[in-house]
Amino acid sequence: MSELAEYARDLHEKEAEIFERIIRPVHYPSLVESLNDIHAVIFDVYGTLVNYWKPGFQDKTTRGDKLLSAFRSVADRFGMTPYLAEMNPADPPEKTLSDFYSGLIAIDHEKSMKKGVTFPEIKIENIWAIIIMMLKRRGYSPEQYSPGNPQDFARYCAFTYNFLSLGRQLYPGVVDALAALKKNNIMLGILSNAQFYTPIDLTLFIRDQSNGNYDDYLDLFDPDLIFYSFEYGVAKPNQLLFRRLFDALYELHILPAQTVLVGNDLFIDIKPAQEAGMHTAFFTGDMESAFVGDLGGSIVPDISFEDWSELPGRISFFSGEQR
Repeated sequence: MSELAEYARDLHEKEAEIFERIIRPVHYPSLVESLNDIHAVIFDVYGTLVNYWKPGFQDKTTRGDKLLSAFRSVADRFGMTPYLAEMNPADPPEKTLSDFYSGLIAIDHEKSMKKGVTFPEIKIENIWAIIIMMLKRRGYSPEQYSPGNPQDFARYCAFTYNFLSLGRQLYPGVVDALAALKKNNIMLGILSNAQFYTPIDLTLFIRDQSNGNYDDYLDLFDPDLIFYSFEYGVAKPNQLLFRRLFDALYELHILPAQTVLVGNDLFIDIKPAQEAGMHTAFFTGDMESAFVGDLGGSIVPDISFEDWSELPGRISFFSGEQR
């Protein structure tokens, strides 16, 4: 296990908060009750497998306050606060850090779009590396605050902000559903907008929900069917990710029509998957993360499901008439 993964595990075990909130489903139509002749199921992560919402996130103002609090905690934890205050005395240090963070992401996206990249993706550690470089010009010394290898300091900052800013658990029943699908000879993959910390978190969450029965998320997912946006410089719904998935499916002799994409967003998950010839399953178990947007009614998934316990019984490896 890497030093960064050790740090993540230690932080997760000692400081992770589980936020209790009532998870309410929404109802959305679907085309069929079940799908047959399915050989692979590919999952989105955030809002589909992972419940990342915190109390207060449903309101734009309170959500912004919670994210600012996470920035302040990162600044304090890693000794950045006095340097941020010196750089911009007019604003609280957490706002200065947040402005740097958001502004650098926007600049990176703008550069990519000028090159013709649609739905560009960043590597979040690069954003933190620039922030650290700016602070070092003011005399900041990150080496004394690094929990491990100083060369990975930007990743420690990025992981810590992600840890503090978002909720940290799987939706109920996820591991049991994944295990049941895998037991039924169905290959499992991931196609998600994500960062380097996503596989680290998935391993921690799966260990928790399985009570240690699974030690690594790759115990459930096939590494040949995992596609994260940060590795390709584009985010869903950019079709590049789907093309990479199709290449991998082809090598495994699996057709798009034998594949189901499971997601929580009609625009970035369900619509592009349908356009690519895949079956789709829309997770509607959490009204806060089931995103319909302006596509309500115009995009209808093959399956809609409100509880993870439903999914294995509605997807079959064996051929037969869809119902």
